[in-house]
Amino acid sequence: MTHRRLAALFAATIFMTGVTAPAHAMDISPMVSKITPTGSGASYRMTIRNTSAMPATVEVEVYRMQVDDKGERSLVAEDNDIAVFPVQSVIPANREQVVQVRYIGDPAEEGRMYLVRAAQLPINMPTTTAEGGAGADVQVAFTINTYVFVAPARSRGAIDVTGVTRAPNGDVIVEARNTGNGFAYLREAKITLKTTDGKTIDIAPADIDVGQVSVVAGGATRQVRIPAALAAAATGDVTASIVLL
Repeated sequence: MTHRRLAALFAATIFMTGVTAPAHAMDISPMVSKITPTGSGASYRMTIRNTSAMPATVEVEVYRMQVDDKGERSLVAEDNDIAVFPVQSVIPANREQVVQVRYIGDPAEEGRMYLVRAAQLPINMPTTTAEGGAGADVQVAFTINTYVFVAPARSRGAIDVTGVTRAPNGDVIVEARNTGNGFAYLREAKITLKTTDGKTIDIAPADIDVGQVSVVAGGATRQVRIPAALAAAATGDVTASIVLL
């Protein structure tokens, strides 16, 4: 469950019980890391900052990630490829903890994707009712997901568009394949629609729908959905191009 969903769930609990919400939150950087399987580029430092007024116990978990052609991810707990230190720490209020993250798996040529999750362990907070009696316990916890992409420094992604169709609601569906041997970062691309009469429409990468994960592994395919409102001017048959920057 994402940080935003957990925060929303907590807010809903506060609303229903009438309890004042304490200030609990975490900031993490970087959210996306690109590292190599060997050498000096095989590690990075993740900074977890406790921005609340109370200490937070945080645990770091690692998952191997697979992504389908709709951009939906599946996770498997990973204990061998990625080493983190410390795994668990208590971060004082308004302080930060630096976590060392290093790839220690096989120096494979193909890219590998991981999700590194920082999870605040739940804190039981007893509440009181308006009449002063005992109320229900509120569990406060935050989870933030970060992504790690491991590939040789010399690897490169390359996107070929294999088809363009329109959905019944007017969205433009672009079928794309990464023909390179590295990752293709669709949020770092130039996306253009072209009509049969020569009109071109540039689409901002932030506006496309590529599922949960916007990165495409080498050899993988991905469906890129462009909202109908952005493609309204592209009437009739259209083609598309995606150029990695």
